[in-house]
Amino acid sequence: MPRTVFARTSPVDLVDSLHPEHDAILKLEDRTVVWREEGAGGPGKVVKLYRRRGGSTALRSRIFRFRTEREFRRLQHLARWGIPCTPPLGWAAGWTPEHGHHEVLVMEEVPGAVELGVHLADAEEMDLAPLFRIVRRMHESGFCHQTLYAANVLVSRGNPGRDAFVMCDVPRSWTFPRSLLGTSMARYDLLDLAASLVEVGVPPTEVPLQAYDSREGRMVMGLLLEGVDPRGKRKRLRRDLTARIRWAGAWSASWKRRDRPADGLRGERAS
Repeated sequence: MPRTVFARTSPVDLVDSLHPEHDAILKLEDRTVVWREEGAGGPGKVVKLYRRRGGSTALRSRIFRFRTEREFRRLQHLARWGIPCTPPLGWAAGWTPEHGHHEVLVMEEVPGAVELGVHLADAEEMDLAPLFRIVRRMHESGFCHQTLYAANVLVSRGNPGRDAFVMCDVPRSWTFPRSLLGTSMARYDLLDLAASLVEVGVPPTEVPLQAYDSREGRMVMGLLLEGVDPRGKRKRLRRDLTARIRWAGAWSASWKRRDRPADGLRGERAS
């Protein structure tokens, strides 16, 4: 089981350096840098650095929970349930003059991974039904992704023995002590994924929503054909507020029953 690593200074125990070589950088933005590190005789690592977080954000994170800690624990949740995801290795937070208050999340590299949208642009044909079955298992485990787009799903082309579809980038996700099947949160996850697949060229009628569930698939397909956009700013704020309220209610009910969260989940764990 991955272990949590926390450092109050620069997290040099997790990464080789906070100054990656240019050719190792996968994503470079003002506040986010993602790069790859070679593994020492084993799998490589993918490092995500959130920098210049601001003093108020850093203080709030220390009182409650760091963003990278949330991501780490939610990836752990997926891994415990046997749902393909970027394997979490550790997280840390600290401060340096260059990056200011920063956080680091380290994950195991997925061999030959490319974004699903990029893969679909290159591939002539691909069976997407297994992806929707994975999403169903994810919702059964009580996991709501919240940003389930084609860009946040990887396709592993470098290891034939591994699951083809891999979940990644889960900072906005939520975990609940019960299944989410049939809820609006699960439905909007599906709509997010379906709409993003249409944007990269998959015809709406060829999105295999029935692989998730025939009834839910028909409902989401109707929304998709109507052109409903689930990613508007107001809708996103409303969804986030709904998720927070339902999350608080679900865990409160679980606590009143004195059930441990893992015992209240439905479905089967991976061995």
